[in-house]
Amino acid sequence: MGVTNFVGEAWRTGKSIVTGLGITFREMMFRPAITVFYPEQRDDVPPWFRGIPVLKTDLRTGEYKCTSCMQCAQACPVNVITIEWHQDPETKKKVCDRFAIDMSRCMLCNFCVEACPFDSLVMGYDYELCKVNPENLVFEFEDLLRLGLKYSKAEEPGPKATRSSTPPWVFHGLTNATEDDIQDIHGYLGRPPLPKGYEPELKPQFRKPAEEAAEAQQAEAAGQPAAEPGKTNGEEAGQP
Repeated sequence: MGVTNFVGEAWRTGKSIVTGLGITFREMMFRPAITVFYPEQRDDVPPWFRGIPVLKTDLRTGEYKCTSCMQCAQACPVNVITIEWHQDPETKKKVCDRFAIDMSRCMLCNFCVEACPFDSLVMGYDYELCKVNPENLVFEFEDLLRLGLKYSKAEEPGPKATRSSTPPWVFHGLTNATEDDIQDIHGYLGRPPLPKGYEPELKPQFRKPAEEAAEAQQAEAAGQPAAEPGKTNGEEAGQP
């Protein structure tokens, strides 16, 4: 290597180092940080994020929306969806016995959601899916229903809606789900269908301060102690 080539290489090396340090200094000193200290801090998930596919529930009736049509399993390019069902001898409808997704092989491609004709699947925002054993990455029917509660809503009853009994799997005993898993303010978590046009009382966490202030004034006028924020007078007195 000649002297000219050596000097040229040294010049390009020094220039690249100075350029890199300049970019680092500018990003650190004059621009806000775009990273967060996870898990103490958590950034907002964008609406186009694709997490685990979860099953939605009609919060008006508590019934899951999946009809076991097998469209999602057929559309899955890696065959990670397992569906087992039987036919109800009375209604002749399919009843889902098992709906499982193996997230250890899922590509998060969204094909299952696009193939579902009944809007029963949605790509959730849940991304903390790490497990020690790969076998634990198989999410069963109850897991997908519980995770899907916060993406569900109370659907408008169709012309053929029936006042069926509440499915037992909705309740805490099987899914470990509570009303805290629901983000819809009118979620019922499997209560029987309500009359059309009926507006239920909002949950305490959704009660407006103005409503609480009005109740406090009414209680004071009636000579009763005002309820604590987020509670009704009945709850304050220990009534259900």
